[in-house]
Amino acid sequence: MKMKKWTCVVGMLVCAATIYAAPVRVALMDFTDQSGGSTDALLGGQVNTGLMADKGVFALSKALLGKGDYVLIDRRDFMAQMQKMGAVDQGKPSDIKPSYIQAAQALRADAVLRGMLQSFSVGKEKVNQGGYQADFVTISVRVMVEAVDAIDGTIMAMAEGVAKDKIRQTANQQTELGEDEMLQMMQVAIGNAVPSLIEALSAKMEQNEAREKVMLAVSASENPAMVEIDGILVGTTPFDSLEVYKGDHVLSVTRPGYVSITKRLVLDGSTQINVPMLRTDLTAEERKQILEGADMRMYVNEGGRPDFVVQTLD
Repeated sequence: MKMKKWTCVVGMLVCAATIYAAPVRVALMDFTDQSGGSTDALLGGQVNTGLMADKGVFALSKALLGKGDYVLIDRRDFMAQMQKMGAVDQGKPSDIKPSYIQAAQALRADAVLRGMLQSFSVGKEKVNQGGYQADFVTISVRVMVEAVDAIDGTIMAMAEGVAKDKIRQTANQQTELGEDEMLQMMQVAIGNAVPSLIEALSAKMEQNEAREKVMLAVSASENPAMVEIDGILVGTTPFDSLEVYKGDHVLSVTRPGYVSITKRLVLDGSTQINVPMLRTDLTAEERKQILEGADMRMYVNEGGRPDFVVQTLD
């Protein structure tokens, strides 16, 4: 009787843990072709690997569907959010591409997934026995899927998947593969990669739960300017609600035709950073006038370079 009671209690605890465990929200970015195609005209040579890779996003979505701990963000919403965050320069669209990190955070994504068709290869083995010749052909499709942290853009998990098929070719029997057969192989390869990806991503998500986060706002005197944190593009100015990990970071702000600014900062709390931008073609007198009229809290590096104006918001 006591054993049944403890079993019931344990079962309730497991259920409670399952209920309160937050699902991982993932956004799918792209699936690129790095295969170089096939040289065999019969065995997939007529298949456009670029178009096949484009369909990899949908194959990856299908492989993730039904995974209880994962919520897929509609890719159309993700791409629309990126377009919405496109930088504007003096009222006109800028050539600076928006950061997927800003779009991912706007949609409350925990990770961004992207895939790659690594190789699409054909291997042949010729067999000649008693004057009878046959070719044994091995078709191989290899993919790579990686998960990127929606906070700092670092790679959280990577996994490879491979699908192979062996075909016998003779003088009397020739097999020609089409797009449908190759697409099925790619789906198998992606399906083989997903379990390892999920395992590695789950472990990384558990580690990230212990890392504190703060909010960062960055504005510049000339917008848009590109903002990099630890070498990764996180957005374009101005923005006021980017989530970053608490701690030591290297921030860089750049804009074509302007002096680039890089500084190491320790972010202990939510922070507002204002960046005075100076054109690279300024004369010494123009530079002096701008610096004299700048915010008195601004520091100037050696050589008259501007520095960040940092305010702690907490």
